[in-house]
Amino acid sequence: MATKLRCLALMLVTLGGGGACRAHQEDGSPAAMACVDDAWEDDDTLEQGKATPPLSHIYNHGPLVLEGRVACPGDADWIQAWVDCCHPAGAVVRWDASRGPLEVELLDSSGHPLPLSEPGDTVQRQPGEIRLLRNEFQNGFFVRVRAGGASAVPYTVSLIAPVFVHRMPEDLRESPSQPGWTPMRGEQVRRAAHAAAP
Repeated sequence: MATKLRCLALMLVTLGGGGACRAHQEDGSPAAMACVDDAWEDDDTLEQGKATPPLSHIYNHGPLVLEGRVACPGDADWIQAWVDCCHPAGAVVRWDASRGPLEVELLDSSGHPLPLSEPGDTVQRQPGEIRLLRNEFQNGFFVRVRAGGASAVPYTVSLIAPVFVHRMPEDLRESPSQPGWTPMRGEQVRRAAHAAAP
């Protein structure tokens, strides 16, 4: 009752009207501030994740570290990646555990959970760090990150998604960070390298 009276008073003296009431929870404490999206939006759905070029790193030059990401309550971050056969695939997600929990999953290219029960697979979950690794994989996959509480949680992803890059001749030297790189182009480079091998 006291909370409702405070809200009524705020409505009378502010231009915000009902918005002033929404700024307080039922217990009278300030509500969580609006979450500010990170630079990777929009990536809240499987479809949006698929619309973003897949990430990879050159074999033996990883993992690819993605900093400055933020998990907003009620949203999911879909990070698309590609790994060449037959290498480990997965991610290590780190954050300040005092900000709240994170939920992290490895999903296949259709958005279904990747089984992590084979020898060599890794599943480690502890406050502030989650490590998920498929021992051998080839294909596109997703890392999905969600805030497990009511607060925004900044986090860092170390993405494990190696691709084979042939370094000779020079015209085959490419990487996923260069314009025009696609998983198919990576496979073409791999096959060209194999064909050129003695």
